[in-house]
Amino acid sequence: MSATALSITPAEAGVRVAGAIDVGNAPRVLREGDAAIAAAKQPVVDVSALASADSVTLAVLVAWSAHAAKAGRPVSFRGLPERLRALAHLSDAEGLLGLA
Repeated sequence: MSATALSITPAEAGVRVAGAIDVGNAPRVLREGDAAIAAAKQPVVDVSALASADSVTLAVLVAWSAHAAKAGRPVSFRGLPERLRALAHLSDAEGLLGLA
């Protein structure tokens, strides 16, 4: 169970994600995020309110990006915490998140 509850909500510029993505909620978060991104007017995800940034978080964001690209609506991320940017860099996943 997540220490910090996670929410995925519509935002003016797309979707806002707040809380923590972890091993326990990742499958649900992946599904809910895919649906929210598909329904958003703009495929922009604001992750500035993420409570943590680890490999599970990175994996979910990369999956959202891949699913959105496959649907013909490439997603962009705003407010990526520095720790998540560093993890993406170390994992050579910057291009998958549109950071390259």
